[in-house]
Amino acid sequence: MLSRYLLTTASFLLLVGVLAEPRALLAQGAANTGFDSFIMLVPPRDTNAIKKQLRSSIEAGGTAETRRQQAETMRLGARGRIEAKKVEIDRIKERSNLARKDNRDADRLGLEAERKAAELEIRLMERREELRRAEIDLEIQRAALAGFSQKALELELQLATRRAGRLRKPGGGAAGASLDRVIGELEKQTLEAQREEAASSTDVADREMVVIDRRLELLDAQQKVLVGK
Repeated sequence: MLSRYLLTTASFLLLVGVLAEPRALLAQGAANTGFDSFIMLVPPRDTNAIKKQLRSSIEAGGTAETRRQQAETMRLGARGRIEAKKVEIDRIKERSNLARKDNRDADRLGLEAERKAAELEIRLMERREELRRAEIDLEIQRAALAGFSQKALELELQLATRRAGRLRKPGGGAAGASLDRVIGELEKQTLEAQREEAASSTDVADREMVVIDRRLELLDAQQKVLVGK
């Protein structure tokens, strides 16, 4: 009778232990994850990876500015050639008018052919100028994107540093709550900066499409000059 009682008691305790084990595991998991299980909304990354990407964004901003300056120089060059070609066309027209007055039809027809060729060259150079303007706008937007990326990465780096500090001080209390609030605010600022970066990347993509369109137009203009249309 006693042995049956002991067996029943042991079975009951075993059942209680089995039922209690999942709760214990959950509690242990909650203790292990700590504050990050609640406020880690920005995915954690290694600080070295963030710093590397930050350096790349700074370099990208410098590269964009260099390319913008180059495109501006080429745009000014195209504009100068356009103005020079316009002066040349005016002179051709004057010579053509004189040939008409003097009944020099052969000279007049030759000058008219020169005028048409010069006008085709102007249209080609205008396409080049439009392309350079589009490239300038693109590089300006790329520089802006680099700035947004830099801001987002600097905030993410601060966030990663604060998180590491919080993990070294896992205790609660007023100090822990204060650190949690700081981390929460940094997460908000990081997410907002990442949102600005994403919106800017869309603007860059739009500018890239414009540049491609201008290059296609320039290609078409070049082909027309080659065939004399």
